[in-house]
Amino acid sequence: MTLVLEQALELEEIFVPGYEKVIKVTHKEAGLNAIICIHTTAMGPALGGIRIYPYATFDAALNDVMRLSKGMTYKSAISECGWGGGKSVIIADPKKNKSKEMLLAFGQAVDKLQGEYICAEDVGCTPTDVSIISQATPYVVGLPHQKSSGNPSPFTAWGTFRGIQSVLKKVYDSDSLENRTVAIQGLGSVGCELAKLLFWAGARLIVSDIDAEKCRTIAELTGAEIVAPGDIMKVECDVLAPCAMGGTINEQTIPHLKCKAIAGCANNQLLKDSDADELVAKGILYAPDFVINAGGLINVSQELYAEGYNPVMARNKTHRLYDQLMVIYDIAEQNRFSTHKAALSLADYRLKYRIGKRIEPPCFHHAK
Repeated sequence: MTLVLEQALELEEIFVPGYEKVIKVTHKEAGLNAIICIHTTAMGPALGGIRIYPYATFDAALNDVMRLSKGMTYKSAISECGWGGGKSVIIADPKKNKSKEMLLAFGQAVDKLQGEYICAEDVGCTPTDVSIISQATPYVVGLPHQKSSGNPSPFTAWGTFRGIQSVLKKVYDSDSLENRTVAIQGLGSVGCELAKLLFWAGARLIVSDIDAEKCRTIAELTGAEIVAPGDIMKVECDVLAPCAMGGTINEQTIPHLKCKAIAGCANNQLLKDSDADELVAKGILYAPDFVINAGGLINVSQELYAEGYNPVMARNKTHRLYDQLMVIYDIAEQNRFSTHKAALSLADYRLKYRIGKRIEPPCFHHAK
């Protein structure tokens, strides 16, 4: 099976200015149509998840993977994890079209890059899926073994929770969630974890997801109010937490926002950089997505050290995202520009001077 798959695998490099490597990956027999995008390896090997999603067109998939990989560059720079920016997308419906052959073929494509890109789970890609991919390549993180970090979702959720606390501290001078209203858009693996954390902290929840069953389950556990997907951006709340796909904060949705702050785990929440300026004009505090959602990256990074995974170090570093965000709010305030620009400026500074650059090569314990 493996030999047959590899023989039919096609890798085609696409030149994209500003990106180190963009590769179209196809395997007709396995039904694989994918893109691996490496934004930069200046700080270390590119690390980023595999998104499995039924994009309408190849160009839509290319645009998304480019935005996501660049976001990973900034996420790693801000959190000083010592990785480059990378991401991959598989153009498929994860509920209908995934197969073992497809995942193995994708793993072989990753393997051909010889460690330039390290993959992990993401939207539509489960821990089981990455376990299958690891049969074809060692360049995978988040696997279930003794020195592994496992599922990164709880750490992403915890970092997002700390980010929500940070915006409350900035807006209300108290980071207590007691009686604060948080609207969660999207109840994937991170969104569900976040809802539970917020519930135990005393928050009132409003939730929405295209999967009505997920909404009912969370509502039963937390007493959350359920609203339709088209209404979640319009509800009155203290904090809006985008936890679904990107681009939901844009010129169409911003006029309808009735929140004091935006703090969620979704990648690329702003459709355009200029949307951050519109939030400033509207008096809405924004926790930059590539800062607040870095917990998952921080967590999987820990397993690639020679000594193996240390959950305490991952927890403590994720916990400190609160402090990083408070610094960014201060930079924005002092310079009178958006928090998004403040975060980008800080990341660009670290990239320019290679602050946090990886010195030791990653150690893949599951491959030993």
